Amino acid sequence: MTVADLLDGRSLVVLAPHPDDETLGCGALLFDAAAAGVCCSVICVTDGSRSHPKSRTWPPDRLARQRRAELEAAVAVLGVPMHWLGHRDCEVQTDADISDLIPKGSLLLATWEGDPHVDHQSVARLGRRMARPDVALAFYPIWGRFTERTASARTITASEPARLAKRQALACHFSQMTRLIDDDPDGFVMEAWRQEHFLDHPEIIIAP
Repeated sequence: MTVADLLDGRSLVVLAPHPDDETLGCGALLFDAAAAGVCCSVICVTDGSRSHPKSRTWPPDRLARQRRAELEAAVAVLGVPMHWLGHRDCEVQTDADISDLIPKGSLLLATWEGDPHVDHQSVARLGRRMARPDVALAFYPIWGRFTERTASARTITASEPARLAKRQALACHFSQMTRLIDDDPDGFVMEAWRQEHFLDHPEIIIAP
C-alpha cells in the first residue's frame, strides 16, 4: 500500500507512547507524507524517564530532557512538528483530552493494543477515546511485531529517501539505541538486530 492509498487525502497524526516509537513505527510514513505536502504531526505521550531507573548520572529529570531533545532532532529529520504531553512512563493519562491536537479529517495512528507494554496499550486506549466521526483510527505495532499475536495488517511502501531519513532519525535516539548511559547495566538499549528489523522491514498499519 502506498502512503497516498493509506491517507486518502487526510492529514496524519501519530500518537507515540515514548520518544522513539514515532520513528520505529511510522518514521518512513511520516517522512513521505510530509514530503508530499500532507499536514503531519507527532504527539509524544510520555517523557521516557524510566528507561534507565538505576542510573545515578541520568536521574529521571535529566533523562526526560535528553529524550525530548532526541525526539526534537528526530522529527526535524522527518520534517514534521511534534507535541510533548510529558506524562511519566507507566502513568499515561488515558482520559487526557488531546482533541485540539487532532485536526479535523485526520488519520490518527496509535500504538497497537497487542503490544506487550503498558504504555503502548494505554496509548491504544487513548487513541480509541480520541476517535470521532471525522477522524479515522488505525494502529501500528512495535513490540507486537515480535509476538505470536496476529491482526489484519497492511504494509506501507516507503521511498528510498524515507528509508534513509528513518535511519537518520532513529540514530537521534541514541540514549535508547547505544550505551550512552553506562551506569545502569539493566537499562533499556534496543538490540542492534531489532533496530535493523525496523529499518529493513516495511512499516505496518493495523485496522481497528
